[in-house]
Amino acid sequence: MFNKKFLSGLLCAVLLVSTLAVSAATFSDVENDPTVAWAKPYITEMSELGYIKGYEDGTFKPNNTISKTEALILLSRMIGVNDEAFADSTELALDAYSSALSKYSTNYAKEVSFLLYAGVLDTGELDTYISASNKNAALKRYEAAILLTKLLGAEEEVTTNAFVSSSYADTVEIPDSARAYVEYVKEKGIMQGMGDNAAGEPIFSPNTFVTRSQMAKMLCSLIDVIDLTVQTGTVVSTDSFNETITVTINGNDIVSELSPAAKYKIGGEDVDISKIKRGMNVKVTHISGKVALVENVVTIEDTVIYGLVAKTSEASGSKTVTIADANDSSIKDTYVLADGAKIKVGGAIDLFSKVKVNDYVALTIEDGLVAVLEVVDKTTTAYGTLENVDVSGEYTILYVKDDKGNVGEYEVSADGVQVSRNSLEVSISALMTGDSVSLRMTYGKVTKIQASSKTNSNAGTINYITHSVNGTTIGIEKNGEVIDYKVNKSVKVIVDSSEDATVFDLRPGTDIEVGLQSSEIVKIEAAGVVAKSQLTGLVKSVNATYGLMIVEDSGTEYNVFVNSNTKIIDSVTGRNVLLKNVEKNRTATVTGSNASGVLEASVIVLQ
Repeated sequence: MFNKKFLSGLLCAVLLVSTLAVSAATFSDVENDPTVAWAKPYITEMSELGYIKGYEDGTFKPNNTISKTEALILLSRMIGVNDEAFADSTELALDAYSSALSKYSTNYAKEVSFLLYAGVLDTGELDTYISASNKNAALKRYEAAILLTKLLGAEEEVTTNAFVSSSYADTVEIPDSARAYVEYVKEKGIMQGMGDNAAGEPIFSPNTFVTRSQMAKMLCSLIDVIDLTVQTGTVVSTDSFNETITVTINGNDIVSELSPAAKYKIGGEDVDISKIKRGMNVKVTHISGKVALVENVVTIEDTVIYGLVAKTSEASGSKTVTIADANDSSIKDTYVLADGAKIKVGGAIDLFSKVKVNDYVALTIEDGLVAVLEVVDKTTTAYGTLENVDVSGEYTILYVKDDKGNVGEYEVSADGVQVSRNSLEVSISALMTGDSVSLRMTYGKVTKIQASSKTNSNAGTINYITHSVNGTTIGIEKNGEVIDYKVNKSVKVIVDSSEDATVFDLRPGTDIEVGLQSSEIVKIEAAGVVAKSQLTGLVKSVNATYGLMIVEDSGTEYNVFVNSNTKIIDSVTGRNVLLKNVEKNRTATVTGSNASGVLEASVIVLQ
């Protein structure tokens, strides 16, 4: 849960009892001007939180006025425009209001669109704040009162108040349409009067421009009132009559009061509350204790989800189940059951009440709701042929093809896995493509792998060789058919009876015999190859990691080995270049010596 009030409140408590050394070190004009001493703690807090900033010369300019555009920027920061919790919301806001904002010249489309998205502004007010004639105009105090009230979602509340009494002697100077807003921010402690008149009566001074120091105080006071929190959860129900929404958050059903100004969004578009359906995953933003914004920004795809039951709930005709990750119980998600959802226990249809805490379940999700909840064994098995082992992500993933040709993804347990191959205990890296595997899963994660391989052989002519960070692949042509093989990283290569060769000594057109385990090449025997000591052709590919360049000359591709002594000269610029900077399709003249069928370059000239 994101809570802005807690963060700022803690900092405020520290700052208000400090000697304000941070302020003095940061803003020289605040420290040296006794007329703004009252504002030091507020300026310090707001600058520390990043809401209002100083200038490059180390000053704050506390007596400068705030423009209307600057006011919008500051208020957008107060409701999270730069917070990670709203990263997706700001993108949706920019998309939703790009057309409306295209009529204006502003560098702050992100901030303004976010205020529109949150309902603080409407498009009809844009002229007032960001038109060419108004965007740099200084903000008046009564205008600040209006914006602050709207930010708190209280506009409907104050405008429906038929009678507003004012405690200010200069009430007549406050526009009629703004008086309720002025009283509201006074009651909330966000804005106060500007001293007394000659008769000792308090005045608001509505047409006085707001200064930067005054704005810092307003924002500091606003934080405790705004109490901005953001939570994500699953909708259980909405009640427009009682103006509430019930959302399951971390397994608990939370009932929240809706603000009269609350906005409801699906995919960034405004919708009626009736469109916020049970089972939707939503982000709920609270302002001043009420729901101000409900966004359906996460869609659950149709899938099957596994986990341990942490909680079940059945209230008001709605069933929900909270499941935890079997390997990390702190990771929990709540799902709503569809009307008529099937419950299976022991393979038979049963009652929802028979689902117990710590049961291992499979949830079949359809249209965002649980269509089937099945209690399954914590230990399951799978069989098939290994297609790939992916270790590039946070978890190791096995890709296994079953006897029907379907490829499944299986995550290896982070707590370790027992692996055997051909009855020998090995590491997971010893598994090969094409191995027959038996997987045992505990709570959906692979904990045991039994693999077996078959030894085979093949012979033919090299059609192509591909070297990449994922390894080497060779295409072997035989009787007009090309078969792709992955080369095992421990492959033994023999070229013309020499056992000191590597895969980089091979080139297309070479006749080879290969030994296979499952579908991987573990041994290569190649005939002697005829290699050139000089060639000219087009650069087809470059692999700087392996020091290899492939050059096509007269329709034949040649492997060119580049070492630290190789000089690569760009004839256009006359400069030496690095292998990694050699561009594809450049013409290259290579001079060098032959070693086991590979041209070891001494000089490469790029045309």
